[in-house]
Amino acid sequence: MEIQVWPINEELKEEANRHYRTAFALALESREPWEIISRLTFDSVAPNLTLEEVRNLFDWVNKKILHGRLVGQGVELGAGAGFMSAVIASSPKVEKVYAVEVVENVVRALGTKIVDFVLEEKSNKVIGCVGDFNHLQLPDQSVDFAFDFYSLHHSDDLEATLAEIFRILKQGGFLFCFDKARDNKLTELELVKLLDQEYTRESKILMGLSPGVPHTRRQNGEKEYRLADWEKALKKSGFLVVDHFHLARLRGDKFSKVFKKIVSWLPVSWQVMITAPLYRHKKVNNLEISNLVFCPPVNNFPKEISLIIAHK
Repeated sequence: MEIQVWPINEELKEEANRHYRTAFALALESREPWEIISRLTFDSVAPNLTLEEVRNLFDWVNKKILHGRLVGQGVELGAGAGFMSAVIASSPKVEKVYAVEVVENVVRALGTKIVDFVLEEKSNKVIGCVGDFNHLQLPDQSVDFAFDFYSLHHSDDLEATLAEIFRILKQGGFLFCFDKARDNKLTELELVKLLDQEYTRESKILMGLSPGVPHTRRQNGEKEYRLADWEKALKKSGFLVVDHFHLARLRGDKFSKVFKKIVSWLPVSWQVMITAPLYRHKKVNNLEISNLVFCPPVNNFPKEISLIIAHK
């Protein structure tokens, strides 16, 4: 895997290097690849998840929602060790993925190991880029797609980040985010409460934190955005069309599982028509659940997922 080092604001660089997740990630260097992925990407809360299921998630979204548009060159924002970039790059129609991560030590210590594990002899399809969201060292209109996996809600300036992504996307390109679009009904006070929520003792241990030290999601660098906030920021950044889907798991009693499995076979537009009246009052992790579709590959993921797609 080729590694490029882009200019980074020194204050941001120091902050990232001091972050507890950096030390946690580097402590995993000697572990087996899948253990690193499980602990770093999924905080050890998805013990039954497999590489094949992660691949299936991207394949399902590409086929059912993106209609096969995942081709050419792409960029991942907040790539960590490059796992998701490697999974995307394993698609034969994807030529190259720039895996952008701010912590150079993580890219150098873990990136090659993880990308080689996923791609084997095709690991040159991923380029590890040490850089930050708002200063991507890529030419205007140079990539076909961009994506994140629970990273963009950490941006200190979401509009600036999205504008930079818009700049590098080709006309007709798109951004797709596996992230959190909170319920539009949530008030500002409720969003503040979510940010100031203390992690449980068990969560702290899984994240590599001392269980006795107070730690909130705000301290973890997270931000809270409702779906309407995402849509507003994306359109202010230049994106013309924004779509959203709630990717739901196939869980519940026996009848529910059978019903959800049957519905999951239908086209996405049909699923939305069926689920809209049935799930409009359902609450899932404070997420906006309009356009709910049942996505079998999400079943072993720790949480259901907001999929936000913006088209240039």
